Amino acid sequence: MQSNLKPAKTIPTVSVQSLTGCAGELLVILENLQKMLPYVRLQSFPFAQSTNNNGPVDITFIEGSVSNPHDLEKLKGLRERSKRIVAVGNCAVWGCVQKGACSRMAVEEMRKKVYGELSSFAVMPASRLEDHVRVDVKLSGCPIDSTQLLAVTASLLKDHLPYVTQKPVCLECKLRENPCILIEQDLPCLGPVTAAGCGALCPSVGAPCYGCWGPSEEPQIDAMAHVLMEKGFTLTDILNRLQAFGAPPELFSRLNQLQDLAQQANTGK
Repeated sequence: MQSNLKPAKTIPTVSVQSLTGCAGELLVILENLQKMLPYVRLQSFPFAQSTNNNGPVDITFIEGSVSNPHDLEKLKGLRERSKRIVAVGNCAVWGCVQKGACSRMAVEEMRKKVYGELSSFAVMPASRLEDHVRVDVKLSGCPIDSTQLLAVTASLLKDHLPYVTQKPVCLECKLRENPCILIEQDLPCLGPVTAAGCGALCPSVGAPCYGCWGPSEEPQIDAMAHVLMEKGFTLTDILNRLQAFGAPPELFSRLNQLQDLAQQANTGK
């Protein structure tokens, strides 16, 4: 006799993990967990539950940068056990504020200034996940946008790699018909070189974008610096603002050259 019973559908497993970060992304995921749970089985989420399974998993969301050897060891283990890795948040995608700080000061010097001369624990220059392992999806933000999170999850559950826009924030300002903060108010808005996804939150309330979503596609950093200098900002101001959220150093090669020339002129060399 042939059975009419169909095999039970396998529910994809999900893990949510953290490295060195502020846990803002974990809060966004936690707030949207009820919308995800009908379609996934939560296997591990140490931030939200005490019982966790560290076995193989379909999708692992990882927030935070790699800032010490423990982070790196944990990340490599997660990569081995995960079918898909999603880097969530600016820390995971670009390195965020900690990477920006490491571009200005040696990491050992920073450790001593924060924790004292006698501190001896191991540290590393903050870096993004993809500097160490393969990352399947990069979802930037500080913190991430819940709509993007759910859209990315839905795509992955269909075994499709999602499209995540890297168009500039200026596009979202145009869609909202916002007045241009940079041109009309002479404020140091980084909308032209910052990836969209936030809905132009800051410019919509009259505040300049400060780049927390990371660089847009092919950001014109030199042009951005030229406009800011026309507005009266120094090269140091511009570099500090552009580097604050961990944008990769290769974007700043020309700016660094200009800064070196300016320093040489000031010292008479």
